[in-house]
Amino acid sequence: MDWSAEDHDLRGIDDEKELVPFPLYAVMLFIALTVPNVVFSGTAWFQTLHLAKWFFAFVPVGILALFAGYRLARYGVNKTGFTLDSFGALWLFLLLFLTLQPIWAPLTSISTFVREWFFFASLWFIYVLVRYRGDGNLLEALILGAAVNAFLNTVFADLQIRELNGLFPFILPTPGKYIGNTGQQNMFGLWVVMTLLGTVYIFLQKGGPSKHGEVDIKASVNLLLLAGLSWGMWNSTSRSAFLSFFTGWVILGFIYKQHKYFGLMKKVFWKRNYAIILVLVVTFFASYAFGRGSFFLTKSGEMFTEPETVGKRDSIWATSYTMFRMHPVTGVGLGHYKWNYLDAQKEMLKIWPQKEWKFTLWAHNEVLQWFCETGLPGGIVLVLFAFWWLKAFKSVLSGQIRVGPEVAWACAMLFLMWFNAMWTRPFHRIENALWMAFAFALANRGMLPKVSEWTELRREWIVKLFGASMAAVALGGLIFLASGMYGDRQLRLALETQEAGKQLEYLQNAEKHLMVSDLAERQIAYHYLARARVTGNVDYLVEGINRLHTYFTREPQSRELNRLLGLYSKLGEIELYESVASYLHPWTSSDIVPSPDEKVFPSGNQKSGSGDVK
Repeated sequence: MDWSAEDHDLRGIDDEKELVPFPLYAVMLFIALTVPNVVFSGTAWFQTLHLAKWFFAFVPVGILALFAGYRLARYGVNKTGFTLDSFGALWLFLLLFLTLQPIWAPLTSISTFVREWFFFASLWFIYVLVRYRGDGNLLEALILGAAVNAFLNTVFADLQIRELNGLFPFILPTPGKYIGNTGQQNMFGLWVVMTLLGTVYIFLQKGGPSKHGEVDIKASVNLLLLAGLSWGMWNSTSRSAFLSFFTGWVILGFIYKQHKYFGLMKKVFWKRNYAIILVLVVTFFASYAFGRGSFFLTKSGEMFTEPETVGKRDSIWATSYTMFRMHPVTGVGLGHYKWNYLDAQKEMLKIWPQKEWKFTLWAHNEVLQWFCETGLPGGIVLVLFAFWWLKAFKSVLSGQIRVGPEVAWACAMLFLMWFNAMWTRPFHRIENALWMAFAFALANRGMLPKVSEWTELRREWIVKLFGASMAAVALGGLIFLASGMYGDRQLRLALETQEAGKQLEYLQNAEKHLMVSDLAERQIAYHYLARARVTGNVDYLVEGINRLHTYFTREPQSRELNRLLGLYSKLGEIELYESVASYLHPWTSSDIVPSPDEKVFPSGNQKSGSGDVK
């Protein structure tokens, strides 16, 4: 199958009735895929990192889904040419399965579930829309836009590690960290190598900056970005990022070889690969001499000297396995891995007491986390997806299915991301996960049938109802995000005020907005504890402890665990202390004995009344 064959599926469709007009599609897709990783929210918001990323990812997707749903509901399938392939249909089935999951799964946080559901629905929609529209000509622009983003992040990271970022308010204020505006080292490394693979693809296609004695501006920029991103990869010291890039690069090379190098001369193809290797080697030695290359070598050496810890993931994976055993059929619920971690770790340490105690929000293996959250039903569907897709990919790799270079890039990107998913959490960051959905759509346009008999949409009223539902969900998602942003701003205002009554008012306002209601609940508990500390009012103390304990039972985290341990120890609440201390490592919890004589309030500060929270 030729990639270009499906790029003209929409030629007979009236522009006014097309599901999404190309200009809107191109602009919104470009924003969603190239902007989020380079922005952060700032101190005007409570969630100082991710909120802006969610805005620039979800709003363009929501606008596209709202527009597409409206058009589909108005014009139906015949006028819009809308199709739903088998892959998209099964993905939709999985989305419906997750929608019903609260009926049987032990969910404790509705706000977490709803946030994750909209996240998952956004990925499905991007897949369906790109699968419908295609337009492979956008790929180079998207790759270069993302590469500029990653290049800027690399510059930001170099300023951070040298503690020069304070001069620039648009750089995340994390001096000493090499993370740019991504917020985390492994995610920085992943983002850099995702875009590095794109620049490699363009270099293989276009070559160097000079052609026939003329300078090719696009090729020159791409080569500069390739070198800069190579520097960023080495300095990230992320082993998972480097191995993921190498995996994607190898897959890209295999597909090129099986497809006769897509019109390139074999000699030219290998000459360009040697040039890429030279850039990687030069930037590594530069990083070793002037950057963080020595740290990368040290961390790589740990893979051989401490293989049993699997990069310090052994206890996390053992806890994940235990969590799955505790809920094998129902799963713990979408997004609820983190809220079941401490319970599962408690059981894990009974089996493997030699393992390290730690708290994390992620399994550092997306497949493990998926099995934990969705149980066997969701896990089996994921495995079936994998076998089905890999079977089609085998036909591409063997040359039985003929595709274009865009499909080669998409397949390589998917291998890069899924290899990385075995070690980190790329699919829990919307700014990265959207690229997975995009790559699946481009790959499947070349690899899988456009429509199957069982997914063919024949009845107009069903299609129009489907479109109306899509538009309604998109509108609901945009409202959910807008409401959450307002609530987040209320949380920020609560942090900034020194007046206790006003602070509580802001927090209670935030609690009314579902997206941040759990954050508000936690902050209200800390508010009462702070007022108790300032005023000595026992009623505030009791209210704060009760609220914090209630929050902890639904969303247990190490911070609240430590806070409750301290409070119950000071109050001499032995039973409550022991119930919370049971989450600790059995070798340490028995050594911690609460001191009933220790006072919660400083001497002379036990009084009633209100006061400002400091």
